[in-house]
Amino acid sequence: MNNNVKEFLNTLHPYDLYGLYWLGGVIFLLFILAILLRKNPITSVSLLLISFLMIFITPPFIYFKVHKYLYGTDYNITYLKQMKFANVLVIQGEIKNVGEENITKCNLYTFVTPPQDGFLKNLEPLFVLNPIKKKVVVLNEDINVGETTEFKVKFINFKSTKDINSSDIYIYRECYNENINLGL
Repeated sequence: MNNNVKEFLNTLHPYDLYGLYWLGGVIFLLFILAILLRKNPITSVSLLLISFLMIFITPPFIYFKVHKYLYGTDYNITYLKQMKFANVLVIQGEIKNVGEENITKCNLYTFVTPPQDGFLKNLEPLFVLNPIKKKVVVLNEDINVGETTEFKVKFINFKSTKDINSSDIYIYRECYNENINLGL
């Protein structure tokens, strides 16, 4: 758990802190407004409820929005081969930095979901919760803004009765710049 917290703190950018400062100011102002409007209990309690909800809902939203803007990436699967004789699935692709900052490290969380047909094809994002296989690959490569780099993910002991195609694979990218130091 300690390593997870340290790794999360390493992914923070100063803009994350600015967003949290802004959130703290808004919540503080809502508290002050709730105190000023204490003669109207419905409004006061509503403002307090909104501020408590903001404490828990807004920080993850700020984190994901800031990181999507700064370290946004697109990926493309260029090669996908399911080898039946060796029970291996090989995925090769490219990841492109479309954000505003250079990237020095990327964690690629790869999920292989069961192939679906018909109506269930629309519910495919839910199958990430219970994938056939999942794997984390760490790319320790510098990816400058606008540049592309290649990645490769290999699943060993992979067995599936249906053929897997690129629409059955979801890759969540967590990219950041390790050289940005907040002094934490």
